[in-house]
Amino acid sequence: MGSSEEPTVHATPPRRHTYIAIHTRDDAAKFLYLSSGVRQGMGFEPSQLVSQCALDFAADAYDVHDYLKIYKRDSNRGPMDEDENDDSDGDAYMWYVNIKSASGTPVLHRMVSFKCDSSVLVVCIAFPDLPFEAKHALEVQLLDGSMEHRNITHPEETQVQRQRRLASQPGYRSSKYTIRNSQAKAVLMLESPEEVCGGIFGPGYRVNGPHIAFVTGSVSNLIDADISDVMQYPFLKLVAPEDVTHVSKYFERLAESTDVLFENFALIKHPHIIEGDIFVRDEENPRVVVECLGAAVDDGVAILLRRLREVPAPKRDSLGNYIHTSIYSNNNGDDNSTSLFDMISSDPETTDLPGWSRV
Repeated sequence: MGSSEEPTVHATPPRRHTYIAIHTRDDAAKFLYLSSGVRQGMGFEPSQLVSQCALDFAADAYDVHDYLKIYKRDSNRGPMDEDENDDSDGDAYMWYVNIKSASGTPVLHRMVSFKCDSSVLVVCIAFPDLPFEAKHALEVQLLDGSMEHRNITHPEETQVQRQRRLASQPGYRSSKYTIRNSQAKAVLMLESPEEVCGGIFGPGYRVNGPHIAFVTGSVSNLIDADISDVMQYPFLKLVAPEDVTHVSKYFERLAESTDVLFENFALIKHPHIIEGDIFVRDEENPRVVVECLGAAVDDGVAILLRRLREVPAPKRDSLGNYIHTSIYSNNNGDDNSTSLFDMISSDPETTDLPGWSRV
């Protein structure tokens, strides 16, 4: 006779759509760029949201202006100035929020954001199948060495009080995630590879790839160059020569996907941009290994680069080809901090993130 036990039914994980939004880091919170995945996540065309205020799409019960308190910024600073004295510039921020969709139905989003000078890049993960439940407070987790928690709406709850409250809840697990402070990162917008060269390897292929159309001042923390040097400069000329083909194929994948994709590669520390500058031979030019997250937007590609480490130029084999080592593919930084992929791709039902951030 067959077993009388009921077959095990595995719950279907909720659908999730991931996209990138970049907005200004000021009271206007104006959208600058949105990746094509916003069509699936919110139901809007990217062009409908550009120049709109990000706050206008919040659907929760607290004051939407609480969101601006996450990113402290000196109002006297210029729009492209670097935040050299911003002690929390290395932080990533994580929280949940309900966002108004094009249909009018609020959609729960898990947000991970990074502030870079005058801009904020937000990786948005939408869960359209989960029921709406209004949130009455904005709670944000800082992913840094201290794992600080902020209740933006009700700041009177201290970190100690929160830890005691959560520790008493059944099944609570402390977080295993960490990110080092003062990590260097930059946001860039690249013109569309399809428009400039008919595809990376298509007709009219331009070896140097798409030009840089937007970049934050923090790029100078990654390589020996500033905004004026790299604006309208071919991005692939900043990439280490041994990684150019690798990065070109990454751009091809971005052009074919609506999702956020991740990749590791190396930049050259001293790019030869301005004629007359000291030329550093390739064999003597250190590599800056970066972790990259990117997504296609209507008129190009948006990427966030996070510095992992600096390494010497790779050696060549007897045929003159570069020899790659595992240090290029290791996602983590020198302190074994959490990778961007792990941080953003963790499923809310299985993640090791703190209990407050579970769906």
